[in-house]
Amino acid sequence: MFDLDNDNFDPYCDLEPPQPLLLAMQQIANTDAPSFASPTDHLECQDASWKGKGVSRPVPIPAASVADPHDTFDVGGASSSRSGYEFYAAFSPSSPPPRWNKTTRPDPQGKGKARRRSNPPTLPPLTFSPTEFGYAHTNWPSPVVVAAGPSSYGPSSYGSLAPLDLISPPALPPPVLSTPPSPVRPVCRRRSLPSLAFTPNAKPKFRLRAPSTVARRLLFRNGDTCPTPPSSPADGRDLDFGAGTCWAPWRNDYALALEYQDQDMPGLKGRPASAPFPISALDLIPSINGDVFNPIPLFVPNYFDDILPRELRVCIFLALIAVHEADQTRAHRDGQWSVAKASSSKNKWVGRDKALRELVRFSRVSKSWQELVFDGQIWANLDLRAFPLLPKSLLLRIAKAAGSFIQDINVTGHVNLNSGTLIEVTDNLSAGSVSTGSLPFTNLTGVNLRGCSAITTRSLHHLLIQCRTLERLCLKGLAAVTNTTCDIIGVYCTRLVALDLGRCNSIDAAGIRSLATAAVARGEYLTLKELRLSGLKHVDDDMMAALGRAAPYLEVLDLSYMRQLHNTAVEAFVACADEEEEDEANGIKVVSLNAREAGRTVDEATKYRRRVTRLRHLSLSSCLLLTDVACSHLAHSVPALEYLELAGIGSSLEDEGLIRLLNTTPRLKRLDLEDASSITDAVIATLTPAPPDENAVDDDDDEDAPPHPESPLEHLIISGALEVSDDALLALIRGCVRLRVLEADNTRMGPVVLKTFVHTARRRALTDAKLVGIDCRGFGEALLKDLSLHTRPRLGWRAYGARALGYLDARDGCAEDLKAGQDECDAGRVVLKTFHGWQTVDAVQSGREKRRKARTRRAANESATGSDADAEGPVRARWWSPGGRRSGTRSGTNSPPVVPEMHSDGCTIM
Repeated sequence: MFDLDNDNFDPYCDLEPPQPLLLAMQQIANTDAPSFASPTDHLECQDASWKGKGVSRPVPIPAASVADPHDTFDVGGASSSRSGYEFYAAFSPSSPPPRWNKTTRPDPQGKGKARRRSNPPTLPPLTFSPTEFGYAHTNWPSPVVVAAGPSSYGPSSYGSLAPLDLISPPALPPPVLSTPPSPVRPVCRRRSLPSLAFTPNAKPKFRLRAPSTVARRLLFRNGDTCPTPPSSPADGRDLDFGAGTCWAPWRNDYALALEYQDQDMPGLKGRPASAPFPISALDLIPSINGDVFNPIPLFVPNYFDDILPRELRVCIFLALIAVHEADQTRAHRDGQWSVAKASSSKNKWVGRDKALRELVRFSRVSKSWQELVFDGQIWANLDLRAFPLLPKSLLLRIAKAAGSFIQDINVTGHVNLNSGTLIEVTDNLSAGSVSTGSLPFTNLTGVNLRGCSAITTRSLHHLLIQCRTLERLCLKGLAAVTNTTCDIIGVYCTRLVALDLGRCNSIDAAGIRSLATAAVARGEYLTLKELRLSGLKHVDDDMMAALGRAAPYLEVLDLSYMRQLHNTAVEAFVACADEEEEDEANGIKVVSLNAREAGRTVDEATKYRRRVTRLRHLSLSSCLLLTDVACSHLAHSVPALEYLELAGIGSSLEDEGLIRLLNTTPRLKRLDLEDASSITDAVIATLTPAPPDENAVDDDDDEDAPPHPESPLEHLIISGALEVSDDALLALIRGCVRLRVLEADNTRMGPVVLKTFVHTARRRALTDAKLVGIDCRGFGEALLKDLSLHTRPRLGWRAYGARALGYLDARDGCAEDLKAGQDECDAGRVVLKTFHGWQTVDAVQSGREKRRKARTRRAANESATGSDADAEGPVRARWWSPGGRRSGTRSGTNSPPVVPEMHSDGCTIM
């Protein structure tokens, strides 16, 4: 059902007609025309008892007639239907035309809205030519023009190009006699519709309901009246509307609608065959059965997972590690890192360690991210030193996901790593066999198991057998290492460059001998450049000789704490047999020494051959059987030596052999002679470069003095050298421009040496300069106070591991602590370790403890006293408990009240 309502009214209906149009209508009224009859005239003469507004009835529309092809508002002349508004019969000569004046029907009762009913104004008919292409059927000029003559022009569409003359009345066509026109009720023109023509072939039926009066009230609110009958005779009547009317203005032929019935359109399903097509354009819109209030799903494209290739995504995660490392480096360089920040729990992991933790958290985002996080390229360097409590499941997950991509694994301190876990990790890291029957192997180049005390020998050997490309191996302190382990290393790990077997109690010299002889038997040299055998037992000459022949590329050799190591074993290490010759291809050189150069006093004619090694770092500390003769054996054999450690040998280390060795080591940077009580100023003079002129006075304050030759010495330890004088130390400080650390505790060093070292280090802008003068009786408290602006008691470092040491850092803004101590993290200050310096550290710690206790006591007093506490005077603890009960009540004794004049918090027990 279509609802035809009067709410859709023409907004221009209530306007006054133009003046030329009034004149034309008056002229038409003066002619003889038939009366305009309306079927609703009987409604005007109804009973006078009718009041108010009657029932609205639809407009009667007569049947279509072929004789009258056009209606008043027709613009599509091709239509053969006619309108219900018969204006041709209305403007007959016998009836006067309606006027535009306002007429009001008298109300018999004087009530209601009857005064608003009046005959609406009408217009002359409009005639148009058929709407066809071409001019063959064009009515040129229009019939109105032909009837009226050339001087009169009527309304036209495109059939007439003459202007509209509203002054002279146009000639009306003769009335149609074949079919008498049906009288219709004149209505007010409320719509300006393009067409009201009807198609006779298709007659869809619509039932009209009573129109509303809201539009009529709004239309005639200025006083105009429009007749409204109390009831309409057309109420409930079926009216026929076809295509091309106002209900389907876009179609002139309803037959064209049949072409849509063959198409599968959602808007046409379920419509009856008698219904017009289309009623409105909304019928073509498909209906939605779902809830219209449901939010429309928004699809956000995942550019990271869907667009970027996998390699770029892995590179992004790798860049995360690089960014964290760069941030940590920048924080140290820009001075944003302090002790307070480093001691915070959120900064427990920084740099690479923090990045690894973030990556593990990223693996929880999605499965795709989990695959990226555990990609082998990210975990190629599996450094887990900072995570000693890493779960077994996570370690196995990383090993299984990364697989053969892992090249370096460092699990230092993982005491919970057992043998079963190590075997599973090894199996996950192993790649497939190259050929049938071959053993699996890993791509590991570095393994560090230091501190993994729970692993067994079997699991360790299972790992070493599959590490064919291993270059760095650290097994320090493991009880699982045996002599068999050395045999396996010599057979399967032939590419080792660094090996650390220090403090392994289950091995002895036989294991190292088998390792060396295995390489000699193959006719090869060991590729070792770093070998650490600290604490090795049962060391003899054969083992040292085999090691010297098999490892000519050694650069770092740690033989400390070998109780059986003696001078002849050191000589066997560098001695060269007669059958051995130089090997220029491998860089092996041999030098011949006479007895004096070799440190011998007899048999002057004998030549001693020594192998020139590549050692840069040699540690012989705490080898109690050694003397300075061992140093003579090493002379001319270690020309590239930079670090020499001879601490703990004692008084057996004298000047002669030591001076002979120091004269052949021009690159020496660090020398450790702790507890060498027999050395004198001659050793110090050997380390001090000679001045250019012996008669010139060496004074650093003289700017015109020529520069001293630079000495590479940076670190010297002569603790316990009671024979060394201040003059030798002053010459050493002034001559060695790179000397940064001088440890001379328990010596006769005086305050002059202390002041000279501090001022020289400040002038040379040395960073982290250090002077140790513990147990030096010449240092007083007054001297340390004078140098307090340029010194500090300890060498502080900013890290989470140093949180328990409580270093004093000026970056934290602790002004109260700086009044009692010095900034311990300032690299420009000289570290001065003395007895009074430790007292400064204790003073800072005690001051912090007092402030902490005062804050705790103040907080307790504020919570007990509330807002009545006096903030002006000193805060004193009450002698009763915060709960209100006196302590004497609980203990059975009454405590005396505190007298304010005594300034005492209670009894003091001495």
